[in-house]
Amino acid sequence: MPLAALIAAQDQTDSGDGLRATLPLAGRTLVEYQAGLALAAGAGHVVILVERVPAALAQAVDRLRRQGARIEIARSVADAIDRMHPDERILLIADGAIVAQGAVDALVAGHAPALLALPDTQDHAEFERIDAAQRWAGFALLAKPALEATAQMLGDWDLGSTLLRRLVQADAVRIEALNPTGDRPLPPPVLAIGPSAIATIEANLLRRADPGDGHWTERYVHRFVAAPLIRQLVARQIDQMHVAIAAIALAWIGALLAAFGLFWATILLLPLGAAIASAARRMARIWIGVAAPAVLPALARHAAGLAALILLTKVLAAQGGWGWWMVAALLPVALAGLLALEPIVEAIRPLAPSPWLASADALLWVAPFMAVLGGWRWMVVALAGYAVISFLQRFIAAWKGARICDK
Repeated sequence: MPLAALIAAQDQTDSGDGLRATLPLAGRTLVEYQAGLALAAGAGHVVILVERVPAALAQAVDRLRRQGARIEIARSVADAIDRMHPDERILLIADGAIVAQGAVDALVAGHAPALLALPDTQDHAEFERIDAAQRWAGFALLAKPALEATAQMLGDWDLGSTLLRRLVQADAVRIEALNPTGDRPLPPPVLAIGPSAIATIEANLLRRADPGDGHWTERYVHRFVAAPLIRQLVARQIDQMHVAIAAIALAWIGALLAAFGLFWATILLLPLGAAIASAARRMARIWIGVAAPAVLPALARHAAGLAALILLTKVLAAQGGWGWWMVAALLPVALAGLLALEPIVEAIRPLAPSPWLASADALLWVAPFMAVLGGWRWMVVALAGYAVISFLQRFIAAWKGARICDK
């Protein structure tokens, strides 16, 4: 059956603008995190039940919609019901409630009615009590008729509390929020009654920014150059796309300086642009988990590097002959060859690429050191050699994989 989510965002006195839903969380808002939990669990659309829409909430909804999510705002319970299909199951999320994704997945995998429960201990005292032994973790699964029946008798009562009582009376299945599958414990649920309550959630989100492995530029360079910027950028709620645009602008400023012969400034600005682009990718990982490659921003930035290479090669060719064009051409050709080989290697024999292979960002970081050690000519030769050797290493891996498959 299709799934919809209903997020209750009630007026409170413990939040700056009166809504827990708009509490800041890793550069965004709490309601965006709640919506993300529902969408990841399979919700086709999300309805936010709220009486008023402050600017922070409107901006959060706009961000979710730009990402392709179906988000609606309902000003009353009746309005929310009208936005639900009769055959949809409804994932109810209480105001300010956060649980682990695994707990939400376990809840929606069952049948309605069901709810996530916690043991009645002092650690969970802020959650609403179900009975003498358990408390409600703030997430429940129900059918639309149950919501309609509750709305008819609601009056001045709180929707979440009233629904909870009706679900308990209907013998709703209680799923343990701390370990729903019995395999491994999950992070404890949180009821966000203020910024300090979600500090742990924010810390976990920020940890996503560090991939922990990958290419040597990400692992050993960008990790120490870009990572310190992320917390500051997130705290100021700067969008990662704006950071990516800044990286592109910096790269093209470097290319413009190359046009005036200021190549030393160019080879300093291009790696800095690569570090800022890495910060943008890491910021995207915070909310996406595994950020898809941003193809267009990367192409725009690499085009600036290629333009700088062409301008430098023009100077070298004027001094040393047309052969420098052939040497410089090895750089983009070898990198393009590496990209073309990846799907072939993956299809023949899945093999993780070496973190030391050449890449556009790796060449940008190596370039300043080679220029200092050997000058512009030896820099171009060294970068071309690095790119060609990397291509040959990957080509040999693909060739060996093909031979193994033939046998």
